[in-house]
Amino acid sequence: MSQSSTVYTTLSDVKNALQIEDTLDDTAIEAAILTASRQIDEYCQRFFYQEGTVGSPATRYYTAYSPWYVETDDIVQLTQLACDPDFDQSYSQVWNITTAPLDIMYEPVNNPLKGWPWTRILAIGSYVFPYFFPQTVRVQGVFGFPEVPYEVELACKIQASRLFVRKQSPFGIAGSVELGTVRLNSRLDPDVEMLLKTFRRNKGLAY
Repeated sequence: MSQSSTVYTTLSDVKNALQIEDTLDDTAIEAAILTASRQIDEYCQRFFYQEGTVGSPATRYYTAYSPWYVETDDIVQLTQLACDPDFDQSYSQVWNITTAPLDIMYEPVNNPLKGWPWTRILAIGSYVFPYFFPQTVRVQGVFGFPEVPYEVELACKIQASRLFVRKQSPFGIAGSVELGTVRLNSRLDPDVEMLLKTFRRNKGLAY
């Protein structure tokens, strides 16, 4: 996966925000965008690009702590769910996820209506999750978010602009005597934190 497909704003958007018209600082701005995107991932404990496709799905492994459900990373589309109840690494128990009656349901059920992914799979059919062994649930599909939310795009633009300006302020102070000064620290911009608050997961799990 290329780095350009995992960032949340564009070079032109940040340059417009900074009122930069030349190309002299393009490399530095692109680095700031990439860094800001990863800072957002770390703060939210999730990512907002898509990993995997239907034709070439990504694979993740999970430990179920209940026979009835398993918490997962953000799922956009599931292509296969298989379990390893014998703990022999075969994952031979393939669940029915395509034709009724299904073996699973997704939660939070209404998340796709607001452009959010699923974060939990329920067992409702022929099987239960083998919760007595670790890493016995294999999930294949598309992970991440259906689309990058607007709030995340704006947060990335703000944070990337801040990071780029930071290099012009080696002592962490930006501004002037006439207009006043502001201290730039290593934390996310307060406005960025406010924009991202809704998307932040609790210790890696969905609210």
